[in-house]
Amino acid sequence: MADFPIEELARRAGMTVRTVRSYITRGLLPPGERAGRAARYTDTHLDRLDLVNGLRRRGFSLGAIEVLVTQDPGRTAEEALRLYRGMLAPWQPEEPVEVDGTELPTHLGLDPDAVSADELVRHLCATGVVETAAHGRLRILRPDLARAAAEAVRLGIPPAALVGLRRRLDDHTGAVAEMFVELFARQVWDHYVEAGLPAGDAPRIQQTVEQLQPVATLALLSSFRSRMQDAMDAFITRISDDISPEAGRAMGIRTTDLDDR
Repeated sequence: MADFPIEELARRAGMTVRTVRSYITRGLLPPGERAGRAARYTDTHLDRLDLVNGLRRRGFSLGAIEVLVTQDPGRTAEEALRLYRGMLAPWQPEEPVEVDGTELPTHLGLDPDAVSADELVRHLCATGVVETAAHGRLRILRPDLARAAAEAVRLGIPPAALVGLRRRLDDHTGAVAEMFVELFARQVWDHYVEAGLPAGDAPRIQQTVEQLQPVATLALLSSFRSRMQDAMDAFITRISDDISPEAGRAMGIRTTDLDDR
């Protein structure tokens, strides 16, 4: 295994030597192997720095990371991050995919003769679902949302109408997500922290997070179905009020039907 001095370790990790030394002092990074008067470091040390920095990017303080790494002598940073990654895994979106720009409608199952590829690309880029890549290619950042947009277009909804819808949808679902995360924090995570983050409870915490996704999805879908029915009932009432007996006869609706509503 190749080894290198602390200066090279810091450079590869995108950090300063001073910060690397502070991590060693706090026990977040094991010391290097002595080779004469200087310590040498390996890719294992670099991996550890990547793990710690990954936790920091997700909002963990150095103090919290130190607890995760050192509160159990048998637990390594890799094991601590395994719990962290396990908590995030059920919620990761689909991996982005790249396609040729002219093939986007076909890729999404749309008739290229019925849908303008340029218009579709323009509006999906505006929603943040798609972005341009090199050499005339497109990167579909959210394949699941791209498929949903294609289904909407197939139903006759113009691509331009999807831009505002995506933003409003994110606002509402963001509030729902925060509600479930807060529920998990109050009912599960806070008790885990109060108990001192015991390593033996880590599998239970991970399992709870994994099971929270289908529970949240089912609850959200059930609530949405109910609210969608209410919204459609209100819509039917509105369009019924818009139809006069004369308009109804022109549409082939009997006057008695209108009177019975």
